[in-house]
Amino acid sequence: MFTVALTGGIASGKSTLARCFSDLGVTVIDADQIAHKIMCDLEVLQQVVAYFGPSILTADKQLHRPSLREIIFSDSTARNFLEQLLHPLIYKQIHESIQLVKSIYCLVVIPLLFEERTASLLKEKPASGIAIELNRVMLVTAPNALQIQRAQERDQAKKEQIDAILSAQISVSEGLNKADDIIYNKTTLSDLRHSAARFHRMYLAFAHAKNITLEQSAFLRYYLAIK
Repeated sequence: MFTVALTGGIASGKSTLARCFSDLGVTVIDADQIAHKIMCDLEVLQQVVAYFGPSILTADKQLHRPSLREIIFSDSTARNFLEQLLHPLIYKQIHESIQLVKSIYCLVVIPLLFEERTASLLKEKPASGIAIELNRVMLVTAPNALQIQRAQERDQAKKEQIDAILSAQISVSEGLNKADDIIYNKTTLSDLRHSAARFHRMYLAFAHAKNITLEQSAFLRYYLAIK
């Protein structure tokens, strides 16, 4: 299965871009959506509450995500705990979901792909453990000021909290150096759709060529391995 990873910072446009690919008939696997489902699992939620306390719950004992988000981006130890708990479960579900894809290629949205806190992006397949095979890495990026504006409008979050989230993510320049394909999301939705369509045509060509056994060297290949 030809697999494209999509990554990018907060409010850079990952979800909107993923919908553009979905509208083109591409199967999209979203790490954040998987994380939301995992957090609804009673056993996982109990572990989270045991660590963070009942203040992260609503009156009806549901997870209050804004409260949890505020804690983890002001406390790196707390963030590390949550990532170590959730990420292996998320990556396992991504790996299983890729095996079920029916479209010619799939898009996997992984916000923290480059941060490598709980998984590493390798050029060679590890000898053991789960490794998610990726063929291309796409980065969507936007000006910092626009990211902050979008995040404030979308999440009703304070600028200080958004700054904390941005500081926990790699810089744009680092991301540009690591990505294979880059989309600058700083204008209109129409432009974003045009960019998605252009890359979609390229990925279709790659996927078809891969299926007729072109040389392995014609395609980039990575392995996302859990630490």
